[in-house]
Amino acid sequence: MRTRIAALPDERAAAEELVRRRYAWRGYRVALPEERDCAGGRTGEHRVTLLAEAGDRLLGTLTVGPDGRHGLLAAGTYAEEIDGLRNDGRRLGELTRLAIEKGVDWKAALDALVQATWLVTRVVHALTDVLIEVNPRHVPFYQRVFGFEAIGSGRVCRRVGAPSVLLVLDLEAFGRRLKCSGIAR
Repeated sequence: MRTRIAALPDERAAAEELVRRRYAWRGYRVALPEERDCAGGRTGEHRVTLLAEAGDRLLGTLTVGPDGRHGLLAAGTYAEEIDGLRNDGRRLGELTRLAIEKGVDWKAALDALVQATWLVTRVVHALTDVLIEVNPRHVPFYQRVFGFEAIGSGRVCRRVGAPSVLLVLDLEAFGRRLKCSGIAR
């Protein structure tokens, strides 16, 4: 398995199609790229779409977006909480559009994406924290496995038309966890 950045239009289209299919399976709405661009121009030029692959098969995808002049997508639902973190001097980013292909080793695909995400968020963008909006039923998993903390009460994320909870992950602490587990060197 390898992880890489979607650099070509067909790679980004494959990631988009995977997200569309997997979100639709759960009953989530997925905004098309042109809809996201029209909704305040928030897609941002610094967003990085990661791909987890085995051979030529796409196993999973995750998009990483640092905070910037267009803000964060999660601010549409959790502006007050995000502003509080910014006011504390935190350098934020967000994780969006996580999707794992049906029937694959999801743990391996997620692990590969998480390792690459840590490098992009901490090393490339020098962020202190990342945010993610997840369905409330997934909160315990993200807390236990990655160390995320809930900072927002349950609300409806209009982008996907589903309940969400805002989680934050301290990247320095997460990096220590990765080193202890032998993942980050």
